Amino acid sequence: MDDFEIEVIGVGPPRKPDGPLKRVSRWIGRKLRALLMRPRALVFTGAAAFMVIIGTPHTGWEYECRHPMRSGQPCKSVSYCAYYGIQGRRVVFPQHGESCKIITLLPLDFSKLIGG
Repeated sequence: MDDFEIEVIGVGPPRKPDGPLKRVSRWIGRKLRALLMRPRALVFTGAAAFMVIIGTPHTGWEYECRHPMRSGQPCKSVSYCAYYGIQGRRVVFPQHGESCKIITLLPLDFSKLIGG
């Protein structure tokens, strides 16, 4: 039995356990990779974020000028602009000297969504 030498080849020292920062970064990477593999979820998330942060598209329908207009001249300053869009009719009161836009992005009115 003295003729054989036993030697372990190819095994390194034991690994240290991962720290909390490395575990969190791996978890975020797995979730991001899973999200990018599902394009429908990515598009839906992007559309929802756009509607909450920037707003929904509305079309200008009617307005009222602050001053009487001459024929052929555009309205320079309006009292209110009424827009129609996803949340129905929305009335916006622009600053003095502003005119109504044909298409605009209005933020969601959460009080109407909640029912208050």
